[in-house]
Amino acid sequence: MAEPSADLQPLPLNFPQDFLPERRLLARLLPFAAANGSGTKVEIGAKTGIPTGESTGKVEPMIHYARGMGLIRADKEGGRWQLELTSLGRRVAAEDPYLSESVTLWLLHLLLCRRSNLADPATGLADAWFALFAEGGLRLGNRFDQAAYLAFLNERHGAKGYLKGLSGLVLRSYLEESCFGSINALSVDTSAGQTLYFRHAAPADRRYFPAYSTHLFLVWDALYPGHSQLAIDDLFLQCRLPAVMDWDRATTHRWLDWMADHGLIQLDRQTGNALALRLQETGQVIRGIYDELI
Repeated sequence: MAEPSADLQPLPLNFPQDFLPERRLLARLLPFAAANGSGTKVEIGAKTGIPTGESTGKVEPMIHYARGMGLIRADKEGGRWQLELTSLGRRVAAEDPYLSESVTLWLLHLLLCRRSNLADPATGLADAWFALFAEGGLRLGNRFDQAAYLAFLNERHGAKGYLKGLSGLVLRSYLEESCFGSINALSVDTSAGQTLYFRHAAPADRRYFPAYSTHLFLVWDALYPGHSQLAIDDLFLQCRLPAVMDWDRATTHRWLDWMADHGLIQLDRQTGNALALRLQETGQVIRGIYDELI
């Protein structure tokens, strides 16, 4: 029932290399990966129009972003990349090739914030994102400044010269319309000489529920392969999804009930900790991402 070949090897901490996740550039990777494209970063840049050079450039950061968002699988050997679309990537490329739908962007945001494995302490696939959205609720709260976020990254990874720039880049990626700005996961207020960032909850509109369900099935595949039934509270504790979405129990249960009503899962609440049994394959759930938009 699982989505095959899930790749949750953590990305290099500073994989963005000062480049934001620009939707127009990520979109250019999709047709290249759809054709199982391969090449050096310079060759890929020439074929996709993504700016790059021999020593720096945006091709490799965009590849890492796209992998972190679950859109592509990517292997590198001897300086050459081999790319292919995942099932999710194929669905997004078919339905939202320019990555303009809010539903798409919320799903890509959630996937970029996912946990990489069940090792302790918990780390993220893209740990700067995981730290902020999955772990930062308790450490930072929903109102914080960049200095507090930077201090948190320093605690997790030790003092590294690039962490200040990385912390600023993560925050900016949620303010720029060219990236995630339209979903309002973060907002900023500057007054009295102080700049504060505010986290906002994921929308609880049912049109987003298929995308959230896709995220849940993908992380279930990755963290608990071979398990068709899990205690839902344990799953949420480990994958951190309600924390990333900043949802309370009532909102989370409304979404779970929607999944049960639509035949994605079966819920058994007769025990103290509700059990969730998967009723659909991950590929089926992926195909339904945009169903509530119709």
